[in-house]
Parts: sequence; structure tokens; C-alpha cells
Amino acid sequence: MLAQMNKSASFASQPRAQGQLCIDVGGDGQIEMLYQQGASKVLFPKRLVGNEAIFINTSGGLTSGDHFTTEIKAKGKAQFTFTTQGFERIYRSIDGDCATVSNTLHITEQASCHWLPQETLLYDGGALDRHLNVKLAKDASALIVEPLLIGRLAMGETHVHGSFRESVSVSISGEHVFRDNTKLTGDITAMLDRPAIAAGARAIALILYRGQDADLALGRIRSVLNKYSGASLLRNDLFVARLIAEDGLALRKMLLPILDDLTRSNMPKTWRL
Repeated sequence: MLAQMNKSASFASQPRAQGQLCIDVGGDGQIEMLYQQGASKVLFPKRLVGNEAIFINTSGGLTSGDHFTTEIKAKGKAQFTFTTQGFERIYRSIDGDCATVSNTLHITEQASCHWLPQETLLYDGGALDRHLNVKLAKDASALIVEPLLIGRLAMGETHVHGSFRESVSVSISGEHVFRDNTKLTGDITAMLDRPAIAAGARAIALILYRGQDADLALGRIRSVLNKYSGASLLRNDLFVARLIAEDGLALRKMLLPILDDLTRSNMPKTWRL
């Protein structure tokens, strides 16, 4: 009994990872403000067009009680791209609590933001509560991608229990134009096996594109989608796509050509490694 109490106490006393990142991008593309705290770090590689930030979680992943926030502001004619060093891994939650992530984008005037994190990988027992709030001005543009992988299939982790909750909201000139809520809790594998949900797929991605050529771009990307995926034009300058694939490799075979197209062959190099 004493050993169990000591074990529980050691879990409760484990330090939790915290991270905060704030970036302000000026109208000419210069970084006007950078604040990074805790496990949130960022690198700025050289780029021919615009600025790019590579996010690094120095804690090595997320687990119960971890909390990260990111806020990006871009104005003028800035062209800003945000990506990650690699997969974000969601490890088993010892006590059932969620890791929480809150991301906010403020894109004003004629600025453009490409939010391109690499895949989030949910381990068996992982728990994540994540929110992305995108605020766009009338003439601003954005490309938003959120890919998700369920289980480490290559390591035989084919059955996953846990919790994944995500909300993505987009407003243009203060008007809410899109909101998506995803909730996968309990036996996630059994849920994804249902024909009406994912028909056994283990890889999912949400894509949002806001630009004056959204209607034309939609027609191009539909040609690379498999029979389980789809895309819709929400308004003339905004489309949403949901990609569903058997595994991470199949997802990337769809996703990379789409990102090449929408970024005009200006994808972050980390996606190629």
C-alpha cells in the first residue's frame, strides 16, 4: 500500500511542461516582437519569399497537464509561414488529464499566413485538448493545415484508447465563417472503424484555404483526393477539405501535392525531411 501511495505521489509531483510563444510580423516582413518562454522555442530559417518560423517543443512531446500557447500577428503585406520541426507526439496520460494547446492567429490588412504544422501523433492513452482561432481581416489570406495520426502503426500500436478534442474557428472581418469541432474519446479505434466516421482510416487532415483564388484552387486539389476525402467551397474566397487516409504515408501522398499547389511550391523544407 505504501509503495502504491509513493508511486501516486511521484506522478502527482512530476513537473509539467509549459510553453508560450508570441510573434508579431511587421508590414515589410520584419519580426517586430518575439517572446518565447518555457518549452516553446522557434527558429527562423532563410527563405526566398517571406518569413518562416519552425516551432520546437523542447520537452519532446505532450502529456497530461502540459500547457502551450502560441499567438501570431501579421500585418501589412507580410508573408509568414509557421511549421514544426517534426511530429508532435501525444504520450500516454498517466492520470487521464489532457495536455492543452491554444493557438491564435491575427492576420490583418493584406498579410498572409501559412499555418503548416506537421502531423500530430496520438499514442495509445494520449489525451489532448487543442484550440485554433484564426482572425482574418477583409483582405488577408491564410492556409491552415492540421494533420492527425492515430497510433504508431509501424510499431504495432493498432488499437488506441484516449482522448482527442479539437476546435478550429475562423472569422473574417469579425464575422464567424467556420467552426469545426472534433471529439474522439474512449475507444478511438472502434470509432474510426465505423463506416460513417473513417471506415478504418488512421490518418486525418483538415485544410482551410482563404484566398481570392479559392474557387479555382478547389478544382485543382479535388483531382488528388481519394474516395474517402472531400472538399467544399464555403464562399468564393474560402474552401475547406477533409482528408482521410489509411495511414500517414497515404495521407502525405495526398497532402504534399496540395500544399505544393497552395503554397506555389514554397513549402517549408522540414516537410521534405
